[in-house]
Amino acid sequence: MELRQLNYFVKAAETENFSIAAQECFVVQSTLSQQIKQLEDDLGVQLFERIGKKVSLTEAGRQFLPFARQTLEYAEQGRQQLQDMEGLKTGKLRIGATYGLSVLLTKTMQHFCPQYPDIQFDVRFERADELIALLHNREIDFALTYNLLENEPLLEEIPLFESRLCAVVAEEHPLAKFEEVKLSQLKAFLTAVPAKGMNARTMIDGLLRDHSVDLKPLMEINEIYTMIHMVKSCHLVAILSESVIYEEEGYKAIPIKEAKETMHASLVYVKGMYQRNAVKEFFKRMQIGKI
Repeated sequence: MELRQLNYFVKAAETENFSIAAQECFVVQSTLSQQIKQLEDDLGVQLFERIGKKVSLTEAGRQFLPFARQTLEYAEQGRQQLQDMEGLKTGKLRIGATYGLSVLLTKTMQHFCPQYPDIQFDVRFERADELIALLHNREIDFALTYNLLENEPLLEEIPLFESRLCAVVAEEHPLAKFEEVKLSQLKAFLTAVPAKGMNARTMIDGLLRDHSVDLKPLMEINEIYTMIHMVKSCHLVAILSESVIYEEEGYKAIPIKEAKETMHASLVYVKGMYQRNAVKEFFKRMQIGKI
């Protein structure tokens, strides 16, 4: 069953004349007649009684007509909504993000939402590995994350900025007077690290292993802002990306000397996947507003 067949059927039912219906549908009468006959064959019922040039609906045709009209109406509403979506009027953006990049996401939404108030957002904060799974399952349009933990040939990355791995402390903490800190120095303090599976944690574990530092964190936390709050309330040293405390007052991010490699923040999406105009516009604004 095709939409054009439903359209021909409705026009013929309204005019009770195949010739007039064909003119209104901009097709020859034989085409319209063939398509309606095909519709009848597909449904297994006769929709019209044909007497010469005059046609009239059968009982089955009368029962089917409101459903055909409703289907055409829904299809038209869908078409209009798609046009609106392409014009950035309506639609939904499904975004995945790592906890540590929520500041960048928030900044972008602050500029995007007032200009496009009818665009809805479905935002999910997950670990990097969970975001990759969501992308592969087409459950999100794109992810905002740090460098991928492993090669992902089906995914595309748009680099945004680089961020150093730092010891994040409150301004009154004893380490706050230093401009750089060694991993071994952190052993003298209560420390907190991200949970396993998070990008920063993978980088931290690699550094500790490579430099043979036996650091025993007091806490492992999978929610970054809880960790940041604990930095002040419990005088912890959190090992995180410096971008986490961007525009946050009362904190200091001290670069870790052994951390030579930086973390790369990126927009990640499925390679070859069609990107709606709303997604493209959000990409542009995120690149402009990058930290």
